[in-house]
Amino acid sequence: MRQATATTRSESEQLTAARILVVDDDVNLTRLLRAILRTSGFDVVTCGDSTEGLLIAESDQFNLIILDLRMPVMDGRTFYKELRQRGVKTPVVIASAYGARAAQAELGAQAAIEKPFDPDRLIDTVTRILEKGETA
Repeated sequence: MRQATATTRSESEQLTAARILVVDDDVNLTRLLRAILRTSGFDVVTCGDSTEGLLIAESDQFNLIILDLRMPVMDGRTFYKELRQRGVKTPVVIASAYGARAAQAELGAQAAIEKPFDPDRLIDTVTRILEKGETA
């Protein structure tokens, strides 16, 4: 029984140690996402510029990326395609008020969440993907 508890605790510690990159040009939403995710124990890096976000995603290790679709310079669909072309296989959650589910199906992202979102649903989605250890 203790061994099962230790394994569960270890898995839980790994999930909360997970690094998440949030790429969204909405500063207020980015702050909110950071607060929600950090409160749940995740290490969060935010980026309001999709071009910079692509460089960060490529040069650093993340367990998950939360990606907006509508951003200036490079939209979320282009970001996703570039990310995959560069060989980055980090799981992606599409977070958008503009067709998140359709974009998920089109791109092959691991999940989608419509804005405005319920914080509990966001955490459940993130946790589910991290528990599965999904990659693209």
